Amino acid sequence: MSRPVSVIRLLLFGLGLAGCAEPGQHATPGGAYDGPDQVSIPPVTVPRARMPANPLPAVFRLPEGKGPFPAVIVLHGCGGRGASQLIWAARLNAWGYAVLIPDSMTPRGVKRVCEPDKQPLVTPRDRVGDVGSAIVWLRARPDIDPRRIAVLGQSHGGATAVLATQRLYQRFGLRAAIDYYGACVDPAAHGDVPLLVLAGDQDDWGHPASRCSMYESQTRPAQLVEVHTYAGAYHAFENPQMTRMTINGHTMEYNQAAAEDSFGRVRRFLDRHVRR
Repeated sequence: MSRPVSVIRLLLFGLGLAGCAEPGQHATPGGAYDGPDQVSIPPVTVPRARMPANPLPAVFRLPEGKGPFPAVIVLHGCGGRGASQLIWAARLNAWGYAVLIPDSMTPRGVKRVCEPDKQPLVTPRDRVGDVGSAIVWLRARPDIDPRRIAVLGQSHGGATAVLATQRLYQRFGLRAAIDYYGACVDPAAHGDVPLLVLAGDQDDWGHPASRCSMYESQTRPAQLVEVHTYAGAYHAFENPQMTRMTINGHTMEYNQAAAEDSFGRVRRFLDRHVRR
């Protein structure tokens, strides 16, 4: 029997699974979301995920050179796709990775799920289904190496990336997962996918620094969970367009030093676990 919505809402709020809202959602340096790189991802059935009936719109961008390429699935926050995912696409392309950015909100008839009463509409667990669907789509392409696919999520998408590492989803065959300031829950369910978490110690939107540090402490060394926290950094610290603001009572602010350090960590992590 399904839980009443009110109970689900309380559970989600307690776990801190909200993600960041992003201003200027369609202000897109490096290209628009309605360009020629727009694709459709057919949904597939994934355990415990509520999948939409319609395909997932997505942006797909290849790096220069000759494939097949390693690929990274980039997951947006609770405010839907925005400019920061395209910034990540340009960065990852420059590093030699193909990028797929699925839209988890539009096919479910939702614009954003940042507010507590909207969080049950699209959950990180639902979006694990989007990760599975994206992997199936990527593996069917000759320009993608099917053995070298990772996921990188921001906030709500970061929480999704953590869930995608669970043993329940080992059939995905993910090579690595990266969580930018998303909540970490249920370490006992963690599988063998290497996980990198990056969070600011001043981030109180889900308290990812403390929750993910605790998560790391409850996994085995062989599980390769790495959590790095940044002193003085807030939510969305790696987004260069994020001027200091407060949304739903949570401070969000770009931190250049933390951002640049995190980029180096992400690149080394991907090169170590995905490229080779």
